Amino acid sequence: MAFVIKFVKGVRNHWKKSIFAAVALTYGCNYAKEYYEIQQLMRVYCKEAAEYGKAPIASDENPRHITIILNPNANKRKAMKEYEKYCAPILNLAGIYVDVIQTDAEGHAKTLMDNLEATNAVVVAGGDGTLSEVVTGLMRKSETNKVDLPIGVLPLGRTNTIGNRLFPGGDHLQNIRSLADASLAVIKAHMKPIDVMKIEVLQDEELQGKVIYAVSSVKWGAYRDAQARKDKYWYFGPLRSYATYIFNGYKSTLSWNCNANINYTLPCEGCKNCVRLPEERRRWYHRFLPYKTQSVVVPRTVNALCEEIHQKYISTSDFAVATTNALGGYDSLPQLKLNLGPNSVDYFDFVSEGWRSEHGHDRNVKETILAKEIEIKPDELEHTDRWFSIDNEEFELKPVKFIPYNLFFI
Repeated sequence: MAFVIKFVKGVRNHWKKSIFAAVALTYGCNYAKEYYEIQQLMRVYCKEAAEYGKAPIASDENPRHITIILNPNANKRKAMKEYEKYCAPILNLAGIYVDVIQTDAEGHAKTLMDNLEATNAVVVAGGDGTLSEVVTGLMRKSETNKVDLPIGVLPLGRTNTIGNRLFPGGDHLQNIRSLADASLAVIKAHMKPIDVMKIEVLQDEELQGKVIYAVSSVKWGAYRDAQARKDKYWYFGPLRSYATYIFNGYKSTLSWNCNANINYTLPCEGCKNCVRLPEERRRWYHRFLPYKTQSVVVPRTVNALCEEIHQKYISTSDFAVATTNALGGYDSLPQLKLNLGPNSVDYFDFVSEGWRSEHGHDRNVKETILAKEIEIKPDELEHTDRWFSIDNEEFELKPVKFIPYNLFFI
């Protein structure tokens, strides 16, 4: 009893030191608990990966070879450290030959695809920007607009639309689990179809033929501009996502008026108009008979509405074209979803809708259009400070055409 009384008096007389000690002890216990859980989790995944490494291969076969395109600057330069801690051990234990290539500048991943050597798969270790560059490089390299090489994803970036859809994250432990699941999916070679968006620049001779591919969405408007300025409020720490809407909601430099003419065609399940053979496979009798190969079937039916072009003039403060990946699913029918926000928005609605989007909720949508192809010709081309966001990477505002494609991802 005397010890308890002495302890209570000591805490009362040195309450500042006691509070500090309690906080430090709590933090230490939580850190030790989390460290133990991570080690146990990695032990389970490494044990499963080792079983694949022990499996024999035929004498005339070579070990699987995968090429990892790693962006060391992703996620505030944490990507390399997280890859080495949570991905590399699993991949190396599986008996896979892993070739890691680091990018050193924006656009470097596209160049790497031009000189890509023989490999069984390309794995992107980074965010949406790196993934978009890799897909763009591979699709540009392909003459048939088709990539037969599987593309894997390790969600190591700050924005991981595809990675989070395939391997959902959460708290720190769940994020590690998603990285381990992604690494194991590469080992097991699990394949899943993913939509990508082909973006062609119109009416620009310098950029003619410079096609870009997006895996999630293209955004334009006041919310996009505010999100692009988010890092300027770094001194707010985790609250910078909210501060950007508070401090930009009254600025005239945002794209409040997104005015444009759009032409679009409706989705088609596949007819003679929209499913065509490559030129090298065409024969004179294909005009009369359906021709079937391993990957292409040209049907006899013709959809009268397939090539009908719909025209519309839009005026909105929030423009977004998304693939089905960004919408949380996959549809075997390649199509795009165009969301148009309200024509105008006041300050308080702008802040509240922006905060909702930071929590993963959809913003207010005035009109939705499902389309097979979309052409957009903005009215604001005289402004040099207007931008699209293609997978969260800035792209100068220009007349463009959006076309959906199907790829296969690990």
